[in-house]
Amino acid sequence: MDEQNRPPQPSKLPEPPNQTPKPQPNMQDVRSLKVAQNLALVASLAGPVSIFIGGVFLSTVGLVCAIVGLNKLNGLAKKNDDFALAAKRLKRVCITAIVICGIALVLNAISAYLMYPMVLEAIESGDYGSLGSNPGATPDASKGSSTWG
Repeated sequence: MDEQNRPPQPSKLPEPPNQTPKPQPNMQDVRSLKVAQNLALVASLAGPVSIFIGGVFLSTVGLVCAIVGLNKLNGLAKKNDDFALAAKRLKRVCITAIVICGIALVLNAISAYLMYPMVLEAIESGDYGSLGSNPGATPDASKGSSTWG
């Protein structure tokens, strides 16, 4: 056979001695990235929802999810594979979720602290209708003119 009709041979270039081969992702990395992605999603949703609903517990759950997700992503970002780029992008989402959930937790804790005396008074007196009225309104003004009486 002459050289023109010979099948092409794969070129075997030696790797440079200074560079290490790029590690391949394993199933553990895939699972860690997926878990971190889900934690970032939960944290991103829990912060704003807890601001509107007003839940200290929900903002705390969001904050914990964001911190755990950030820790997982820090471990993945140190590796030199394809998941490192995705982990670095998700780190920004987790940091944003930490800030939002932290702000929501502080606002919810302040509102719970301010509402505690009114709730305690309503529990002691048994008048739970006073919780929905304005703080400075008289009891007759809170009834208003309602269709139901």
